Amino acid sequence: MVNEYEIGYGKPPQEHSFKPGFSGNKKGRPKGSKNTYNLLNEILNQKIIVKENDENIKISKKIAMLTQLVNKGVKGDIKAITTLLPHMLMSDLKEEDREKVLASLNQDDRAIIQMYLSNFDGVKEANDSESN
Repeated sequence: MVNEYEIGYGKPPQEHSFKPGFSGNKKGRPKGSKNTYNLLNEILNQKIIVKENDENIKISKKIAMLTQLVNKGVKGDIKAITTLLPHMLMSDLKEEDREKVLASLNQDDRAIIQMYLSNFDGVKEANDSESN
């Protein structure tokens, strides 16, 4: 009996298809290669020197971009304002939610959470100062 396998578009001859357990990319992606997200994040975290108040300071490109966007928004640039506004609203909502949750807790729980948040902010600031 002859194999009745139909050959055509999307149906290559079976002798030319990949065998089970083997792929067409034998080596695979090289170890240590970075995807676009990681590359972008690496570039945005690079430090640049900016002159502020007659003083040179080192900040990340990400912070420089956000600062420029905010400065343009303050000057009345509508595009900058429409870009920033959703992020500002989300930030405000998160702060309101935090306040509502804290208000609903008893005094002991509030003290524990406040202590945790202050320790977390201190650790974050220490990490930020080390990276500068």
